Amino acid sequence: MTHDHVETVPSLQIGVHRCSRRDPTLLIAEEGQANQGDFEFALKMIDLTADCGADGIEFQFAIAADLYVSTQEGFELYKKREFTPSIIRELITAVHAKDMLFHAACLSDTLIDVVVALGADVVVVNAMDLNNPRMLDAVVVCGKPFLISTLMGTIEEIDWAVSRVRARGASNFALLHGQHIMASQHGVAVPVEYTQLDCMEMLEHRYGVPVGFVDHTNSEIMPAIAASRGAVIVTKHLSPMPGWQGPDWQVCLDPDAWKQASTYVKYANAARGADKTLSFEEVSDRLYQRRSIVAARNIPRGKVLEESDICFKRPGGGLVPRDVEKYLGNRVNRSVLADQPITDEVLDI
Repeated sequence: MTHDHVETVPSLQIGVHRCSRRDPTLLIAEEGQANQGDFEFALKMIDLTADCGADGIEFQFAIAADLYVSTQEGFELYKKREFTPSIIRELITAVHAKDMLFHAACLSDTLIDVVVALGADVVVVNAMDLNNPRMLDAVVVCGKPFLISTLMGTIEEIDWAVSRVRARGASNFALLHGQHIMASQHGVAVPVEYTQLDCMEMLEHRYGVPVGFVDHTNSEIMPAIAASRGAVIVTKHLSPMPGWQGPDWQVCLDPDAWKQASTYVKYANAARGADKTLSFEEVSDRLYQRRSIVAARNIPRGKVLEESDICFKRPGGGLVPRDVEKYLGNRVNRSVLADQPITDEVLDI
């Protein structure tokens, strides 16, 4: 029986990176709005992200008037965090100078064309906008690959969102699985038992698109676990220093912990591979670890080989045990001593 079918897996091209569960997982530092509108702080976060070994960084951008009604407390908060297009351009330039990807999470649909024109590599639909038709329509026409965050979303809502972008011709997108409980639970990190990493495979099969993971746990090993489960992208919050308390600080890793998380993901990536190719070293080990067909006792010349005449012993490199039926019933053309290998040369085949 032959098994020459190779499964086609969904993929998404982001810059030079092919994102699929058979390619190395991208680890993205989620800066979010840790800068709180401070441009110099944002630049420092870019430097720190590169030092931590990230493949990219995600910034959130918003226009307050598009996000909150003016009487809400969040309106003034986000008003102070607005960045002009010229500042966004400088941030994108700084990220690309570090050979990292720039993920733009736009909380205003009117900003999507802006960040795309300024050079963002990928646009992220925040989980709050999973049911926002204007946001989904805007990412479809922007011309860049985009990610749809499914946090807090039901299957019915995800069905609707995917159907909508596909109906408008989109094929260059991936989904992001994850959980978000920080708002109602006052910043509590997601417990590991909430993460449901098997959902990534389910979502990939259901929609035929790559799936990543938004890690809102406080664990430095969770990104590697998600990578090993097939996440094509993992986003993880980064704090600027130990003890820092800013936006979403409870789910952030400090720089040392983030570096360790990056190391774990690299380890998980190195463990990938599904073609069952043996390394040179493993082929060499077969000579020591496998068995060969050898004589179980002294076998006189001319004897017809029987089951009781042979046994399987180390070292390997001789006739392989799985082919034994091919050799039984053949006559030996010379005497063979116990423990000597049975070879093609001693059999009349």
